Amino acid sequence: MNQQSKPAKNVPAFSLARQVKNMRPQFTAALEKVLDSQSFIGGGYIETIEKQLAQYMRVKHVISCNSGTDALTMALRVLEMPENAIVLTTPFSFIASSSEIVALGAHPVFIDIEPDTYNIDPQILEAWLQREALVKDGKTFHRTTGFPVVGMLPVDIFGQCANYDALHAIAKKWNLWIVEDCAQALGAQFNGKMAGTLGTIGTISFYPTKNLGAFGDAGCCVTDDDVLAEKLLTLRNHGRKRNYEYESLGVNSRLDAFQAAILSEKLPHLDRWNEQRRHVAQWYEEGLGHIPYIKLPRTKVGTHVYHQYSVIVEPLQGAPMRSKLEQHLAQCGIQTRLFYPQSLPDIAFLRTHQQLVTTCPVADFTVRNILSLPMWPELERDEVAYVIENIREFFQMQASAYNREKSCNTAAL
Repeated sequence: MNQQSKPAKNVPAFSLARQVKNMRPQFTAALEKVLDSQSFIGGGYIETIEKQLAQYMRVKHVISCNSGTDALTMALRVLEMPENAIVLTTPFSFIASSSEIVALGAHPVFIDIEPDTYNIDPQILEAWLQREALVKDGKTFHRTTGFPVVGMLPVDIFGQCANYDALHAIAKKWNLWIVEDCAQALGAQFNGKMAGTLGTIGTISFYPTKNLGAFGDAGCCVTDDDVLAEKLLTLRNHGRKRNYEYESLGVNSRLDAFQAAILSEKLPHLDRWNEQRRHVAQWYEEGLGHIPYIKLPRTKVGTHVYHQYSVIVEPLQGAPMRSKLEQHLAQCGIQTRLFYPQSLPDIAFLRTHQQLVTTCPVADFTVRNILSLPMWPELERDEVAYVIENIREFFQMQASAYNREKSCNTAAL
């Protein structure tokens, strides 16, 4: 079938249109109840979603806030990092996982990722500590600078948890805490525990594109630690436990009732939506698994909730193919995304100290070749088939062009 005879389709990388259409009556009723209550900040709607999330995640404390970025900032603040603290984190993520470390006067040290999961690589992390750190009086320090090494901030990228068995073993050995960035993996599990509950503190984003998304910015911290929970509650409310009784320097980071009401409507559907995402991923795997130039995502630990379905577009005979495939799919009405277009160590202001600069070749290769295909729960099988068909067609055309060029070169000899 040539390009001109194909039925026209438009497949966005992500869309809420079908979800909103299906649930508009529930959303409208929930928002109208908030309007009628005139309780827009704090109150029952906030308490309800915090309790619902705590029950869903099987965790003691959920402390809602304004965004996933605020959740990261709050988590790092209540852990009270000393001056020039070092936090080990991933080079392959949205910037907030490292920018908030820098914003608090600490240093992110970037540890390369696993090539099959894109999550932080525990073996490389352990090797860095063995080479660069030492333990003295129960605390860990960087050998060269003397800076304290206090914790790690893994990101459960694209919907799959990092390897927390390995990370916890390292954390225990080196006296480190773990802040788990679970912005993309809510609903995933690792060894029977819910994503977001696998660190000292977990942080979650409810940005509208997330698997559980609000209709604006929203986030939360989760923890089983009573002391940290109390600190988080005080911090998010201007540093006060009660009205005008200020105990410390705080922030104003609150989830509003409209977002809480929407999240309460959506939460009961999250597991079903995540299962639908797994079906979409299975369709992709069935259709693309035999193409030699595409490396598909791998479920290595726990369960995957496929916030994104990101593939590596392998170079063909040394020539990059990602941009060409992206352009081909765009011409067919298929939208793709680049998560992420650059490795975080390439951002100058995140390189805070020359002695702490690391190399991350796997992350560097990944950002040059990764491509995220359409992924959302309401995608239909014929739409996924259309994406697969056009990817196959692209590589058939590339292979034919290469063979023609090879034949011409052979004939010229």
